[in-house]
Amino acid sequence: MKALFISRDDLVRYTPISGNLDFDRVVQYIEIAQDIHVHELLGTNLYESLQAYVIENGANRPVLNDGYEVLLVKHIKPMLSQYALLEFLPFSQFSINNKGVFKHTSEAAETLTKADLNMMVEATRDTAQHYANRMVDYLCNYPSLFPEYLTNSRDQLSPSRDTNFGGWEI
Repeated sequence: MKALFISRDDLVRYTPISGNLDFDRVVQYIEIAQDIHVHELLGTNLYESLQAYVIENGANRPVLNDGYEVLLVKHIKPMLSQYALLEFLPFSQFSINNKGVFKHTSEAAETLTKADLNMMVEATRDTAQHYANRMVDYLCNYPSLFPEYLTNSRDQLSPSRDTNFGGWEI
């Protein structure tokens, strides 16, 4: 079983995504962003500990009374929301079904240009990296709260302290 660290409500709270967006269109991008960005920043041991914590405590998690909860609420939720939006943006105009790939249009709206989309992507990347920097600083400042942070073996992903994942090359 795999737990996502953010919910639909978190995504709507921390990003410009509308509350009426079909969550099924974006949920896979949350998982992709969590697997790529969050796992890389936390390392395998802390990532798996947080997975177990969320699965065990579910919706009845205590409110900010331990290090994991502070890490999740104050750092991971805003960061992961931005990274999920970053992963979703390039595909937001499209749907794929058994009849092919379709671009959504609206009579009352104008489709973004590539430059507009790139501007949104870069702004979202900047915001995500800001939150990632804050999280890495928090983990480095409180190592006793997260002993798993630096205890990964060779077969595991060690945490990256480099939050600059680069931009799009066009």
